[in-house]
This record gives sequence, structure tokens and C-alpha cells, in this order.
Amino acid sequence: MISRRVFIHGACGYVLGALSIGSYSYILEPRWIEVKNVSIEINGLPERFEGLTIAQLSDIHHSNYIPREFVRKCVRYVNKLFPDIIALTGDFVYSSQKYLSSVAVELSELRAKEGVFAVLGNHDDKSSTFDALTMNGINVLVNKSVPVYKKNEYVFIAGVDDLWVGNFDLDKTLKDTDDKPKILLCHNPDAIEKIRNTNVDFVMAGHTHGGQINLPFYGPPFIYSKFGNRYVSGLFHEGKTTMYVNKGLGTSIFPVRFFARPEITLFTLRNNNQVV
Repeated sequence: MISRRVFIHGACGYVLGALSIGSYSYILEPRWIEVKNVSIEINGLPERFEGLTIAQLSDIHHSNYIPREFVRKCVRYVNKLFPDIIALTGDFVYSSQKYLSSVAVELSELRAKEGVFAVLGNHDDKSSTFDALTMNGINVLVNKSVPVYKKNEYVFIAGVDDLWVGNFDLDKTLKDTDDKPKILLCHNPDAIEKIRNTNVDFVMAGHTHGGQINLPFYGPPFIYSKFGNRYVSGLFHEGKTTMYVNKGLGTSIFPVRFFARPEITLFTLRNNNQVV
């Protein structure tokens, strides 16, 4: 028969364990930024773009739980990487548009040699977010592509509207491009189903938060994706298209993260023909 003392000690251990996990997932991990370095191989990458770096931020979700000071910290992290390009892949606020002005002002401090580009997510009001970011020096791409030049060589940076709440139009986005490499910003990775049949070389996405809560030996209990956990985070290859899904910086529904640290990704572009 189990003694009362053993039972109490065991119960206390479970309670302390639960409190420790709760404190970690609520206090520590949501502010514990992970900077990931990823090499991306692109066929036919112009010589002048060999080694070009792109820093990606996604799903900031500025809100009562993701304060302005944390956004400022993320901006400083990115600027210390000295990227050539910065890509913002949507969901700038969460729960209220009242946070839009402050997040846009903080993001105006981002510095990149070739520019800062953004697309909108499913939590972003299209017109107000477009205006706020644009007024703060960020190039918002809504079904649009622009060439980025290095002397007489160039690649295309493109961005699509959100798959769920926007007017997603890939044909319009790519209509002014040619056979040069195409780098696409896209909030929702589910769009790869449509993108993989095009000549887009590289896609940066977010939306999933890397599951936000990942249970040991199980993974995330739920992902807002029709593909389930298939594109939860990391690098994927679909046909000739490479896609990377960033775990994002903020939280939604519950202000916790568990085995899904907030992420800043630094990509380095390489010509596939030059990779040994």
C-alpha cells in the first residue's frame, strides 16, 4: 500500500513539474529568439547575387502579450546580421489594429542594403496595414513583383496576397517577370500547392508558428493548415521550388510557446551550379 507521505511527495512533484513547464512556456521560450542560418541553392543565380543574404521575420503578432519592447529587440537582432534584404511575411498584429502604428514605427528601424519587403497575413487589415508599413519605408508587395538590381544583373522579389483572407493572384504577381530567379514572399505555406507548378525558385512563408506548442513524441496538436503538420516549419522542396516555413515571433490564441522558439532566419543564396 502506498503511504500517504509517498503519495503527497509524488503529487507535489507533478505539480512542481507542471508549474515549471508552464513558467518555461509562458515566460522564457516566447522571448528566447533563435537565429537560424539557412543556405538556399538557386539555379541560374546571377554571379553578383552569389552570397546575398535575406533576413526573414514573420508573425510578429504585436499585441498585449507581444509588447513593443520585444519587437524592438527583434529589429536589433536583425540589424546586427547586416542582411542585404529583409523579408516580412505577414501577421504584424493580433487581436486589435490599435497595435499597428507602433509595430510599423518599430519596423521602420530595419536596415537592409537592397530594401525591406513585406506581404500581408490573415490577421492584417489590408488597407491600414499597407498604408502604415508603406509610410514607414517598407515596400509592401500585394500580388506584385519588383526587380532587384546589382549593376546589370537582377533577380525578382515578389509577394502574394494572403491565401485565406486576401485576393491571392499568382498569375498577376508573376506577369511582369522573365526567366531570372524569382523569390516569393507568401504568408501561408498552404499556397505551395499552387506555387510548385510555376517557375518560382524560392518561397518564404510563415503562419504556422512552428506549431507553437509541440508535445514530446507527438508534435503540435493542431496546425491551421489543410496539410496538417506537413509544412509546420523548416525547409521543403516541391518540384523545382524550395520553400522555407519560419516559426514566427509572436503567439496566437494562447500566449505560450513550447519547443517552438521564436525565429529569425538568415538565408544565404547560392548558385546551384557552384555548390560542391
